[in-house]
Amino acid sequence: MFFNFTFRHFLTNPRRLAFELENSTMRGFWKRVILVFIASMMLFSLRSLWGVNTESLTPLMTTMSTADYTLARYASLFGSMFWSLLYVAFHLFGVAYVLSFIIGIPFKKLLPMQLLMTSLLLIEKALVFLVFYMTGTATNVSFLSFGPLAATFLELPFSIFFFNQLTLTTAMIIGYQYTYIRTATDISKKGRLLFTLIAIHILMAIFTASIGLLPIESLFNSIVGGGAGHE
Repeated sequence: MFFNFTFRHFLTNPRRLAFELENSTMRGFWKRVILVFIASMMLFSLRSLWGVNTESLTPLMTTMSTADYTLARYASLFGSMFWSLLYVAFHLFGVAYVLSFIIGIPFKKLLPMQLLMTSLLLIEKALVFLVFYMTGTATNVSFLSFGPLAATFLELPFSIFFFNQLTLTTAMIIGYQYTYIRTATDISKKGRLLFTLIAIHILMAIFTASIGLLPIESLFNSIVGGGAGHE
């Protein structure tokens, strides 16, 4: 028997996905993978064109020629598109591999689940971007996360970046992964599985927060700024 892999049928039903994978042959999965990669490139491109995460380019307007500034914006756009591919590849293949290695589930069995979870993350980013666009504002923290609350009480950038990774979507993903893995396997230690999933997401949040502390803005200015400003 065959079944078609679709987002609307399985995004809210992990048990059904696990059952279908166990008893039928899946069709249409790789088409959806390509669709998610294309959607991510479009979303990250729109964010870049609108100005999300391009704060480092603003000071260059006063120190660079129009042609140099335009080139810098194109470089930022292509960088966002490239980052979107890495983002999807990490959450689809990377996280599936980590879960497979730690929990002992076949890698291919986790890919359909992770494609749905990656899509959920993109939906979250699209929703945040839509709110930014409608309000004409943009911040480095998501209103769906603990980032705004952390920014109110904490001053350390790492703490703010860390709590910004802990969103409502993160909780939904942990719940989905927990239900799917329990249905697809015969794991008896439910508490250990839940603890493992939470620990993995916390470590991912720590890693992402650490990346956010890197002096990317200074590095970018040294590459594209390069002394061209005072000619």
